Amino acid sequence: MQTILKSAALAATLAASAAHAQVAFDANLELDTTYTNEVKNATNARDSDLALGGRIEVNAGAKATNGDAFVAARASLLLKKDGDTGVDDMWVQFGNKTLDAKLGRFEAVDLFPPGKDVLIEEAGYSAYKGNALRGRFSKDTFHAALGVNAGTGLRFELGLVQTKEQGEAKGVRPVLVYSNGPLTLRGGFESVKTVGGGESQTGVGFSVGYALNKDTTLNVNLAKKEDDKGFGVNIVTGPLGVGFIHGKGATEAQKVNTLYAGYSLPLMGVKGAMITPAVSYSKGGPGTDDQVGVRVRINYAF
Repeated sequence: MQTILKSAALAATLAASAAHAQVAFDANLELDTTYTNEVKNATNARDSDLALGGRIEVNAGAKATNGDAFVAARASLLLKKDGDTGVDDMWVQFGNKTLDAKLGRFEAVDLFPPGKDVLIEEAGYSAYKGNALRGRFSKDTFHAALGVNAGTGLRFELGLVQTKEQGEAKGVRPVLVYSNGPLTLRGGFESVKTVGGGESQTGVGFSVGYALNKDTTLNVNLAKKEDDKGFGVNIVTGPLGVGFIHGKGATEAQKVNTLYAGYSLPLMGVKGAMITPAVSYSKGGPGTDDQVGVRVRINYAF
């Protein structure tokens, strides 16, 4: 593993040197101790569990400019607690101040920002959040986003996802983002087709974010796809985050209400080290047991 990391770092450094880019490397650890209650209904997320999971993330990023043009790239390698490895981000973006394109593995605009989402356990049914085509797809899925900065604070993004993998989603996702001082508006829709799953479905999402002050942000989110609806509201103020998500589908059983919260504290006074206790309570439709979760997350950036 050390040989692989050294080789990757050397390759990135040489490539960046040729392009006159400054390469930035960083790493962080995330460790989760999580408890979830016992549930009796098979449609719920999981049974009673006290688990310890986590990963180390190693990042390399660079950006080079040539007048108004730029090329940027980022790669994130995950070394997981179970001994497995994975990739979080791996993308390249290029263009100028008006038009740009992004390809690879990445997350596009979030139409349902959850705030401090250290732990969200939904009981039985998951609310639609307008993010089926947002990104970080597995295997060989093609994902690209064309971005247009149309004016002061106004950006348009057109996402395209293409795959032949059975059960995976594909389609197009146009999104418009407007920012003006403390206000951020996000709106868009996605035409989603599941490979091998029939006709496309169209979903829409809309989010209003407002910075009440430099430490406090409020988000209100709405999303709908056919009979699936989602509503969310959350606030993050300093180290505290609290949120609520409501979801409803076509049947009485397809509904869920989830309340979640987290609070971050410095760990031992060490720079870059944080500990975040978090809780989640979710109530589903008839025949679905309530889902309760408690998590303590340790983050350490080094």
